[in-house]
Amino acid sequence: MTMKRKQDPRKLEAERQLTVAPTEENYLASLEYRGPDEESLNIISFITGPRECAFEVSDAVEVLRPRQITEVPRTPAYILGILSVRGEMITVIDLRMRFGMEPTEALSSSRILIVTVEDLKAGFLVDRLGGVKAVRAASVEEPGPDLGVPGRFLKGVVQSAGNSVLLLNATTLIEPDEQQ
Repeated sequence: MTMKRKQDPRKLEAERQLTVAPTEENYLASLEYRGPDEESLNIISFITGPRECAFEVSDAVEVLRPRQITEVPRTPAYILGILSVRGEMITVIDLRMRFGMEPTEALSSSRILIVTVEDLKAGFLVDRLGGVKAVRAASVEEPGPDLGVPGRFLKGVVQSAGNSVLLLNATTLIEPDEQQ
């Protein structure tokens, strides 16, 4: 009968990252490592302008490569137009312009992130995707005043791997401004 020694969690994590596919053993061990009472929040992060931003994964529907967008007259400047996705018309918003920055120039790394709020869908043109991350719900902090993004668009700020990630409020980004 052999006994298992308890190993350093950092060494175990490094070994887990070397595997190609997750195993049930690694999954169960990660639950133990995180702790049973610690809530997590899944976010999809992306870069827009100089900032890393994110939506909750529950708000995100899909990611598309930029394609032909039909302009719509008499709309705010931040609305690029509409896009047909499997027969459904989606409003496309330039996230940089929504934040009051210069317009996004569509690059090969640019993506349109489709987000849904209640019964509304919108696509946000972003510079590039960062990926899906699980962060501790307790790491979400109140947004400060000087983040370069209007406060009404923020749910909070997530500290992830030493970086500040702006957690965006999809509802206020989709809703039109009062003065429009």
